[in-house]
Amino acid sequence: MKFLLDNKVKDKTDFEGKVNAPILGEIPTSDKKIIEHNDRSSLAEAFRILRTNMNFLLPQDPDQGKVIFVTATIRGEGKAFVSTNMAQVLTMSNKKVLLIGADIRSPKVLDYLKIADQARYAKGITEYLIDRSLNPEEIIIHKPNPYQFDVVYSGIIAPNPSELLMNGRFEDIINYGKQNYDFVLVDTAPVSLVTDTLLIADQADLTIYVSRSNYLDKRMI
Repeated sequence: MKFLLDNKVKDKTDFEGKVNAPILGEIPTSDKKIIEHNDRSSLAEAFRILRTNMNFLLPQDPDQGKVIFVTATIRGEGKAFVSTNMAQVLTMSNKKVLLIGADIRSPKVLDYLKIADQARYAKGITEYLIDRSLNPEEIIIHKPNPYQFDVVYSGIIAPNPSELLMNGRFEDIINYGKQNYDFVLVDTAPVSLVTDTLLIADQADLTIYVSRSNYLDKRMI
């Protein structure tokens, strides 16, 4: 009776046969928010597996950086957790990484990295989309301590994020990232709640879609 009434996603078998997309990996529950260098925990190994599987799906163009969007169905499924840890594990393999917090409505990247103090006076995505005099270099936080990747945070919470993302400026940031980094990781808004991610989805080489066990309703798959 308990299992019959339980309508939450449990594991990858809930998706097999229902979605026409490969399953990149499974990330275990952890008390850690972000893995460390030379980490040998099950969490770190799970992200290494994810990194390896991801490389099979990305275009093999050595002259251009790869753009990876991370999204989910609803809030709280672990987009920021996955994107920040993927940035960390990619830098461990000596890749140059830019992490962009593009969830303008509910930003979480700075909280996961615990660098809010370092970003206090920095400008973010929102300011860049509004102010056409800014260039991408001016909004990048270079290797915030203790990390070896660069960060662009979401900026102020705007009342009209969808309209801002459609003005063409976001594509300029992505193109800058592709020209100057090996990987551009973008933490985007959940797709069932708002249209933000769908408006910019065509700019990604790969989209990682996160689903959280014992959290997402199976009917939303």
